[in-house]
Amino acid sequence: MSGAASGALRVERTGAVATVTIDRPKARNALDPTTIRALDATLAAFEDDEALLAVVLTGAGDDVFVSGGDLKALQKVAGAEAGRRMARATQRVFARLEALEVPVIAAINGATFGGGTELAAACDIRIATETARFGFKQVQMGIMPAWGLSYRLPRIVGRSRALELLLTGRTLTAREAKDLGFVDRVVAAREAGKAALELAQAIAGNPPLSVRLIKQAVQGGRDAPAEAAGVLEAALFGLTWGSDDHDEAVRAFFEKRAPRWKGR
Repeated sequence: MSGAASGALRVERTGAVATVTIDRPKARNALDPTTIRALDATLAAFEDDEALLAVVLTGAGDDVFVSGGDLKALQKVAGAEAGRRMARATQRVFARLEALEVPVIAAINGATFGGGTELAAACDIRIATETARFGFKQVQMGIMPAWGLSYRLPRIVGRSRALELLLTGRTLTAREAKDLGFVDRVVAAREAGKAALELAQAIAGNPPLSVRLIKQAVQGGRDAPAEAAGVLEAALFGLTWGSDDHDEAVRAFFEKRAPRWKGR
């Protein structure tokens, strides 16, 4: 395992899986501009990493994922125009996270409030401990979602449920979040990181080209008309059908052995 550090962000690598940890315990892993810029730089490096096949995103400690935006740091953002610029800058970072060619799994180990729910929503899969809580608290702070949640949450839980959560500031238990579809799996306390890493490693054991193109097909077809999504799927399928890894999978099947992926 190799590790790298960038201020409040830690990156560790195990084979084709990278684990990104937001490590600001004194601020309960709240997101400040410096941490958001560090995440952006990390994502830029991931985009050029052809050996990467899955990412786990988590928060340090056992009782908090991300407690929201760092209010002390964000007090320096004064006025409507500065707020708009800050929102757009962070939206671009979260959109970059969502657009990664490889799946991003959120390992949610505790409290997830405000901006933390926005970060979790930008991930592809969310695994939470049974002790996790999800608070959509923006409205109670006299603001509203700023980092893409008003777009993503209705697509995850449905329009009316999203409106209820965003307009009330309601806090969900992990089980309630799973029932609504915001969380994909609930695990025992302190087990989110382990479960997310196991899932990431299972994904990374598959052919690299297929992993990346499946993510692209789901992402690209999400808001497209059915016909356009079908055209995209067929084009990407053609790339996998003609790949060396597909040929290897067929040979391995008939030879009754484990395939050896080439990534092409």
